[in-house]
Amino acid sequence: MDSQSVRWGNNRGLHGVDGNKKIKGIKRHVVVDKNGFLIAVMLCVANIHDSKAGLLLMSMLNEGLMKFKCILADAGYRGEFIEKADKLYSYMINVVSRDKEKLAKKEF
Repeated sequence: MDSQSVRWGNNRGLHGVDGNKKIKGIKRHVVVDKNGFLIAVMLCVANIHDSKAGLLLMSMLNEGLMKFKCILADAGYRGEFIEKADKLYSYMINVVSRDKEKLAKKEF
């Protein structure tokens, strides 16, 4: 599961500002399988935090009768989101983030 902030045309009513990336527009939340095939997509305004939109995406997956054992998520989906997803929908969420120490030691 991942999200991406995207600029969104001239429509004044359907955009927010993603404070972290300084982008006015919308945010796409996607879930793909291990082969990269698209399972679910959700759009929201950019100022909605990933963890709140992620719960809505989990409810869409649950209503679609898609049962998963484990979902790998970006670092934006952390904190209470993991506990709520487990409590409400019985999804085990593993947050995957880059190891900054490994990136610093990487040699070219």
